[in-house]
Amino acid sequence: MPDHSEMLNAIYRAVGQPELWPGTLEMTVDYVGAIAGNIVYQAPPGGRSFLIPGRMREDLNALYLRHYAHNPYALAYQRLRPNSVAIGNRLVDVEAVRKSAFYADICRPQQIENQLFIPHARLQQRGGIGGIALFLSNRQNDNQEQAAQRLAGLAEHLSRAIDLTLLTIEQASGSKMFEKLIAAMPGAALLLDGRGAVIQTNAAADALLRTADGLYIRKTDHPLLAAQLADDTLRLARSIRQALHVARGEDYGLDGTLQISRPSGLLPFHVLMTPLPPTALSLWDAVSGGARVMVQVVDPHASPNAQAERLQALVGLTTSETRVAALIAGGFNIANVARALGLSANTIKTHLAHCYDKTGVRNQAALARLLSLIPTSSEANTGLDPSLQ
Repeated sequence: MPDHSEMLNAIYRAVGQPELWPGTLEMTVDYVGAIAGNIVYQAPPGGRSFLIPGRMREDLNALYLRHYAHNPYALAYQRLRPNSVAIGNRLVDVEAVRKSAFYADICRPQQIENQLFIPHARLQQRGGIGGIALFLSNRQNDNQEQAAQRLAGLAEHLSRAIDLTLLTIEQASGSKMFEKLIAAMPGAALLLDGRGAVIQTNAAADALLRTADGLYIRKTDHPLLAAQLADDTLRLARSIRQALHVARGEDYGLDGTLQISRPSGLLPFHVLMTPLPPTALSLWDAVSGGARVMVQVVDPHASPNAQAERLQALVGLTTSETRVAALIAGGFNIANVARALGLSANTIKTHLAHCYDKTGVRNQAALARLLSLIPTSSEANTGLDPSLQ
């Protein structure tokens, strides 16, 4: 059995190396006097749960998450104060539990008769249930008070270490970089978290959404991007789900660029989902709250298009070249422009080469910068430098 000092060293070592958590849980199991344990996050409906096992039966973990995550113990733990140690059998109807499929499928095969639980504040946010669970056999259950006291001596350290691990994950995900990226983009862009909830919009997206012409933010338990037409909303939700699967590292296809109709009769929006890369520790991403998908919305009537049309008149761009220039200025890359316009990547490269020749710039960034400096008709009429407006 490890001593207290060895336990603290193992707990804080796992912060810097999250892959050590299963071994740390096994040490905690031995220190407390339990049979097994885990760190568990049981997501609300539509979310993604995870379980980090410590001496659990691997063949039962997936079954637990799929069918039994919201069991009587887990539901009772929702009402507990974070970082407190609870003895599970004092919170549930034990006889009813022992007659349940949950007991037959999960508990009895692992000789689990009781459990200790420490709710964790971050894992309990946004409707989730989560924390550290240690499981007691029938023999160990006779010493449940002593086991609970030993676990209570580690509770603050375990909770702090989980917080630090989640902070490590958030830093690794590059969320701050993505936030800066969309803030600097000239076109409308939004960031979605692992639930598909909108967590950030840039100024262009705010302006677009205020018009409520085709797209809007639906206020539910968390803000969701929705379309005003039912069919468009279904396609939009499907595309977001696909992007989230890819962002989790799963082998999933993407629909490509969507067209979202506008009740005003204006040309439809082009909407593109870009899955953001998972971290090397993607298991914890389920609760990190960081960005998982970037959504770009191109409005054919918005500033990049108006600026591209003015550039068309100035340097003689063709209609096709103007469309390509506008999408590049809106933040799309060559592959995305090709999907949006239904053309090959080589055709887009040819149009871009003509744009470069006619404007004197040498790359996409310079073309986008050139367009940003061209005033739209409304800006030109004010007589002001657009950068000052």
